[in-house]
Amino acid sequence: MLTHCASLSLNAIHYPVAESVLQDAALQPYVHNCQITMHEGRHTYHYCIFFKWHCRLRANPMLGKFWGDVVVMKIGTRVSCIVNMCVCNVAITDYIVPWSVNF
Repeated sequence: MLTHCASLSLNAIHYPVAESVLQDAALQPYVHNCQITMHEGRHTYHYCIFFKWHCRLRANPMLGKFWGDVVVMKIGTRVSCIVNMCVCNVAITDYIVPWSVNF
């Protein structure tokens, strides 16, 4: 995924550009987002979910009656930036994505 850098410094914050992976920019140019905090036992997980939702977009077979695309990124707990997801996070995202995008 492409990122946008706030300045030329090596320590500058990088922001994800979700538009680079979501399709159909001509039909639906707006990207919605929400942040989810999940508590599982003594662990806390933070996620940022980007999605496009429009009745004329293709139906997403993984999400039932949802028309559009979804991108999930994990936010670190010690530092508030995007971090790599591990295997245990995949099961958690499978749980939270249908819950967060189906209003």
